[in-house]
Amino acid sequence: MADTATPQGIELFSEAFDPGPGWSPGDPAVLLVSGADSHCTRWTPELIGPLVDYGFRVVRYDHRDWGLSTKVSSDVGYTLDDLADDALAVLDEHGINRAHVVGRSMGGMVAQVLALDHPGRVNTLTLVSSTPGLGDDRLPSAADWLVDRIAERLFAPPPTTPQQRAAWVVELDEMFAGSRYPVATGDRLRVAIDEVARYWYPESGHGPAANSSSSRLDRLGEVAVPTLVVHGTADPVFPVEHALALADGILGSELWLVEGLGHEFPDGLVPDLLPRLLAHLGRA
Repeated sequence: MADTATPQGIELFSEAFDPGPGWSPGDPAVLLVSGADSHCTRWTPELIGPLVDYGFRVVRYDHRDWGLSTKVSSDVGYTLDDLADDALAVLDEHGINRAHVVGRSMGGMVAQVLALDHPGRVNTLTLVSSTPGLGDDRLPSAADWLVDRIAERLFAPPPTTPQQRAAWVVELDEMFAGSRYPVATGDRLRVAIDEVARYWYPESGHGPAANSSSSRLDRLGEVAVPTLVVHGTADPVFPVEHALALADGILGSELWLVEGLGHEFPDGLVPDLLPRLLAHLGRA
């Protein structure tokens, strides 16, 4: 575990999982970049363990404003560029020159910024349930029913007890979920209880950061690293057109549309993903 100090004075919690004591900065590494308002512990041993077994150093970290990283003052705005700088600081902290970057949702947006503006630090991109342009009028919005449900949550009194907060997390997870890889509510609740105990702050600046950042749709042709796009056909946050835009815009990219997957990264996805992911990482 490490606390990475960024140039802006923000402390980022991160941890590395090493294949062995002989690892060096020139050896393969994977950086896992979480989605908005998401603990890095959502990257579970089901994914990390096999990657380590294949010889990769794997690093996961909490974004600023979430988990065990610094909570930023509400009057301090930031963008995806700042979050990309945070990712670079984490790579530096762990002695990683270049990494295979796997980003989910907002983490995929951060990964795109890394590949576009810091290409020397990226070996490959894997973009899961992500988009090239939040708020870009050329891409469809979230499902109407989800927008209505999220609005109801925003205007409802915030949960105050640990039990209410855990139920709040479970409710959101179940709204995002598809039908392909079902997760029992009890299992979701155990994860939520752990996350609430680890850290609770439902009003980060991640949404404003993504919304205030420029669309990357017209820059995708500049991405020059092998890219794998993974997206669920049942994603209510980013309809499949977002994945198609990524795959069409990034030359030579590979697209895997997962039937019935929602806006999620369940452990059940991992066995199906791993062969594709490992073959993809080998393209670098």
